[in-house]
Amino acid sequence: MNKRYTMIITALCGMWFSLLADMPRDYYPNTLEGTSGAELKTGLHNLLKDHRRIAYGSSNYDGACTWTVFRESDRRSNDQVWDMYSNYSYSFPQYGAAKGMNIEHSVPKSWWGDAADYDGTTPLTRFQYDGSYDLHHLTPADANANQAKSNYPLGEVVTPSFDNGVSKVGTGYANGKATNLFEPADEYKGDFARMYLYFVTCYQDYSWKSSATTMFAQNTYPTLNAYGLSLLLKWHRQDPVSEKEINRNNAVYSFQGNRNPYIDYPNMVEYIWGDSIDYGFYFSGGGQSIPAISCNDDHIDFGSTGEGTSKSRLLYLKGRNLTDPVNIQILNDNSGEFTVSPSTLSADVLNRTGINLVVIFSPEATTGERHVTLRFSGDNLESSTDIPLSATVLPSQITYLEILDLKPSYKKSDSPVLLRLNSDVAVKWTVDGVTATHFTPANLSPGMHTVKFTTSVGSGKMRVQIVE
Repeated sequence: MNKRYTMIITALCGMWFSLLADMPRDYYPNTLEGTSGAELKTGLHNLLKDHRRIAYGSSNYDGACTWTVFRESDRRSNDQVWDMYSNYSYSFPQYGAAKGMNIEHSVPKSWWGDAADYDGTTPLTRFQYDGSYDLHHLTPADANANQAKSNYPLGEVVTPSFDNGVSKVGTGYANGKATNLFEPADEYKGDFARMYLYFVTCYQDYSWKSSATTMFAQNTYPTLNAYGLSLLLKWHRQDPVSEKEINRNNAVYSFQGNRNPYIDYPNMVEYIWGDSIDYGFYFSGGGQSIPAISCNDDHIDFGSTGEGTSKSRLLYLKGRNLTDPVNIQILNDNSGEFTVSPSTLSADVLNRTGINLVVIFSPEATTGERHVTLRFSGDNLESSTDIPLSATVLPSQITYLEILDLKPSYKKSDSPVLLRLNSDVAVKWTVDGVTATHFTPANLSPGMHTVKFTTSVGSGKMRVQIVE
């Protein structure tokens, strides 16, 4: 069972088929069916790489230019520019560029060694490489946010130096080192992830330079290093494809002549880099592999909970080759203290993007331990999947015990953390079963580790991930 620790917000499960209605199935050759991993990625590369070059800038050349496309691909219903870098209101002028905005290369062009005025004879020769003109990753951007973003890689910013409420720039961690990073708003994280995944597919033969090596690898597969792959998969999964992306993909296709396959078929990502690389991809969503469902955790422990309070936990579920809905039951819960939402999961959404399940524990008056089972079953699953749920209920006059200051994820280079509770009760701590007073990342191997406390009034534990 997949034990990735994934901190993700609950996603709305859209009606994928209706959103994908305009996608031309005949664009994708049947030769892609049954492939996965490097073979599927290279097949897509050969399909995507030959496309029309659109003149860069705001003046039409040969019938179009970057801003001509933006008027179709990035226009809101009120005729304003859809800016993924700020909340400022910009309007399209009758001709040319929107004042105060730039053309932004979401994947910086310095990453493959391009510079302005390679030739400069025409807007089609200003840059050397097709990637510098590619509208699938070029977007209109607030000029100030564009300048702050610079050519920094994507990542999760810890200490911001620029934050306009949509774009955040500052220091975070990449590949175990403090690094300048750009972090978009949550609602656009999936958009950027799919732009980058498109780029390393369409241009997998590029030689990467500069900051590209923070995320990219010098090979045709996977063309992402461990940090880049982990981040893009996380953002792709937590922020599913939106109608905005679908409309933009269709608009760019009408000018440029190629598509972003990870918008048309989001589950393709899993067959190339994710949890389905051992199975063949099929456009129908079916295949020759056994239908299955996987979870990001194999046990949920709510820890110590006071009477009259409640706690919630998230469980990320991903399906493979499912054709029927997955049903959810909570077994051995006579008092109805555990609830789950939703109670039935769509096979289509499970296969394509996965679903974030909310599990809630609301204890009754009786103190003591709780042990129940969360069961997933379906008509085309060979067997059910069971996830144990546990909790400890404390009397109302006792504050429920909670671990302080411990984060769900650390780099090996991070400083030790003193283990402590929100109560002065005597406590015994263990890390992976070994008595400890501190959580010391440098002493632990990459992967999941269990921190547990035991007191006279209750016990609990927390799983913490160490990354390189």
